[in-house]
Amino acid sequence: KAGRSYRLSTGDQKQYTASIVKVDILAKWLRNLQKDGAKFPRDIPYSIRYLMQNMIEHSDNVAATSLFYFGGGCDGLTRFNRLIPLDDTKVACETQTYYGWGNTTTTAADQVDLMKVFAYDKPKRVLQDDARNYGLDLMESVEPGQRFGVSCGPWGTSCSPPNYAQPVEGVTVALKNGWKTLPTCTPPIDQCPWQVNSNGWVKGQGRNYVLSVLTTDDPVGTGGVDGFNYGIDTIQNVSQRVWDNLS
Repeated sequence: KAGRSYRLSTGDQKQYTASIVKVDILAKWLRNLQKDGAKFPRDIPYSIRYLMQNMIEHSDNVAATSLFYFGGGCDGLTRFNRLIPLDDTKVACETQTYYGWGNTTTTAADQVDLMKVFAYDKPKRVLQDDARNYGLDLMESVEPGQRFGVSCGPWGTSCSPPNYAQPVEGVTVALKNGWKTLPTCTPPIDQCPWQVNSNGWVKGQGRNYVLSVLTTDDPVGTGGVDGFNYGIDTIQNVSQRVWDNLS
């Protein structure tokens, strides 16, 4: 029903964001530019626009690190998050050996609230309409090899790599995914379990909803990437069921 939220009993469990935090970094930059009176995308400096596009559409870590660091790092992003608020999100800080942002911890409920800023202007005035639309346009333009997850169901049930779900006319999906091996794992990377996440906004065929699915400790399996695929399969199964049951 309209205006309702649903969560699993474990929906408040804190997990690592990996690259879904890039939407948070994007929102903070849009907010800062907005405060300076910018109109979007016209007034975004080319260098910043280039970094934003690469960070969201291609999940480029160098672009994200640049925007994170020059946007005030963990302190700056933490201050921004209080506006929404994302009370259960703890932004990870840069260290001597790591850029920090990928180890931010959050909950699915917080990520739903972040997506509502873009999709529904809730809470109001965090981002103005042209800023929200610019961010959504980036999330609607994620490269095919990274558009797994909440796109499955809205864009049909053929959701296999390398290009995953194919866009369906009349159904909009704006998403950002994240994946990394768990930072708590000390063995070589190919022996570590995975964190795989997908956040998105879906609109079309009578549906209009935001969805966040976070999966953690996805099993390593043979070859090291099985946990990555296990996480994707889990998210896509959830997404298909949400789509079907909201008809």
